[in-house]
Amino acid sequence: MSPESNAPPANHEVDAWRFAGSFIRNMLSKAIPEEPGYESIPWAPVSKPLSEAKVALLTTAGVSMKGDEPFDMEFERQNPTRGDSSFRKLRCDATASNIAANHLHIDTGYIERDLNVALPLTRLDELVADGVVGSSAASHYSIMGFQGSDSSQLEQETAPKIADALRSEEVDLFLLAPV
Repeated sequence: MSPESNAPPANHEVDAWRFAGSFIRNMLSKAIPEEPGYESIPWAPVSKPLSEAKVALLTTAGVSMKGDEPFDMEFERQNPTRGDSSFRKLRCDATASNIAANHLHIDTGYIERDLNVALPLTRLDELVADGVVGSSAASHYSIMGFQGSDSSQLEQETAPKIADALRSEEVDLFLLAPV
């Protein structure tokens, strides 16, 4: 398979089911209500070489640093089609031993053994050491990815707060590590 076949379409249309497979696509697409589309997605060109870029990661695994407020799993229990829409900052030295994974919709045992399955900080550090990436941001971020049909609070409150934090830390690239 050539790299070009994995590239997004020229119009930047996002296929949410691209890697899900037909069984998962058929099962989940019937269960998830159709959301209204967006007029456009604000694609931003990369402004500097990756070897000079400061990179931050975002996981959807509901991870928090031990000692920080965990994600609200009681809310998730009471609202089984939604998760906590807040976010947590994670230190760049986070490991499986100093985080807590708070999410009822995924098996957190894997994350508790190896944080890299949800937030590949070790891989990012390797890319920095090899000179492929300029630097790792001091902070990385976590949200609870399971938002159901109402992601308005995540979009209107949480995302802008994360964006402000990224700007203040002068992050060049923000990469999603979905779980």
